[in-house]
Amino acid sequence: MEDKEKEILDDVQAQISSFDNKASILLSVVGIIFALTLSFLDVFHAEYFIARNKSFRILYTVTFIMYILTTISIIISLLFVILPRKHKSLINYPNYFADVNMMNKDELIEKIKMYNNDSNMIVDQIRINSKICSAKQKWLKLGMYLFVPFVLFIVVMIFMIIFA
Repeated sequence: MEDKEKEILDDVQAQISSFDNKASILLSVVGIIFALTLSFLDVFHAEYFIARNKSFRILYTVTFIMYILTTISIIISLLFVILPRKHKSLINYPNYFADVNMMNKDELIEKIKMYNNDSNMIVDQIRINSKICSAKQKWLKLGMYLFVPFVLFIVVMIFMIIFA
């Protein structure tokens, strides 16, 4: 039974790693696109923008502000995926870096022995890691859903600039 529990724990940890990798890639993509689209700020100083009617300028300004807010929201949600989580258990685990850091050598050896012989510790780890995985999935999904308005605002601003 213990091998199955370790396999489940490994699977949950692999999923956590997968979410972290996806969030890192998406964060890089958003950062690159955002850097490239900062040139949309120049539109506010362009003669054709200043010469346009007030409703066009307001619409572009609102679209740009919504784009900035959406970008910030995506970045925050993806950062929440990547940020390390703390477990809230009172038990110190030999496979959690923060707990290991607080143990002396003898405590660590004892905890490793207990961990290898106690399937409840593995079950606790599965539960803790599953909660972490669930939180990461929630933030990753939010970041991915925010890509729709992110792209939409870019497209709208491009069309407004081209057809202005």
